[in-house]
Amino acid sequence: MQLNELKLELRLNSDLVELVDTLKNVAAAQYFLLERAKLRFEDFMDAFAEFFRVIDLVNVDNPLVKLKSDHLGIVIVTSDSGFMGGLNHGVIRKAMSVQGDLPDHKTTLIIVGEKGVGVLQDQGREYKFFQGVHQTTIYDQAVELRDYLVEEVKQERMGRVVIVYPRPISFTTQTTEVVDLLPCGQLFDRSADTEVSRHAKRFNLIADSQKVIVESSYSDLVAHLASTWVESKLYEVYEDSKIAEFSARAIHLEGSFQKLEKEKEKLQHETFKAIHTKIDKGMRESYAALIKNRR
Repeated sequence: MQLNELKLELRLNSDLVELVDTLKNVAAAQYFLLERAKLRFEDFMDAFAEFFRVIDLVNVDNPLVKLKSDHLGIVIVTSDSGFMGGLNHGVIRKAMSVQGDLPDHKTTLIIVGEKGVGVLQDQGREYKFFQGVHQTTIYDQAVELRDYLVEEVKQERMGRVVIVYPRPISFTTQTTEVVDLLPCGQLFDRSADTEVSRHAKRFNLIADSQKVIVESSYSDLVAHLASTWVESKLYEVYEDSKIAEFSARAIHLEGSFQKLEKEKEKLQHETFKAIHTKIDKGMRESYAALIKNRR
């Protein structure tokens, strides 16, 4: 490679190193910002669990609480961002394992994010599409999906609904998580090991459903509580998926940064060598010309 070509390659490589380093630092900063914000979900669960102290609703007959259909709904959360490694494909593989031997006509795939759509189209699968998660509209998107899922279950077009998404374990590690969304009868069972029961066990039950007067029907109460929980869980899942996205991007970019740094060192060495080769050649030619003139 000529010296001019080496200099151009080195300049482009240096600019790319700076760009990748900036993108990596931005992703890391976004990760830690959202990670700190997750603490507010604990406060919400403390407040939400208070509702379950009023009456025992575990035996209310409602499709949001008790399974009424054998049709499975699988929500698949993928990211539209780049530099994700194989995170999206891992989520989709996990979703297919959740379906298992259940036939396609007994399964509804709900895909969040356009990157996941491409994979499902390649597989010839039908799906319900929702826009990929955007950091500024997470809550609105959670409400939109909540409304769709709750209505499908209430109309018994779906029975069990699960969500598959990337969850961050730490800054350097992500995993694929499967969470049961509906029916959510376990939420109303204080003996079950759920987020609500862990918070509600701190307090005693005020009354059972036979000893309290309420204006709304028990089914309406269950529907409202279940809907609120699904909304909160989707909001939390969406934020987790963004945190996992930022951490995966930062790690992927760190790997790219190190490779580019090694390539930069190699180019610097080759450029240095080419410069000195050119200088040596010039000195030899000058010396040869000087000797020739003296003769």
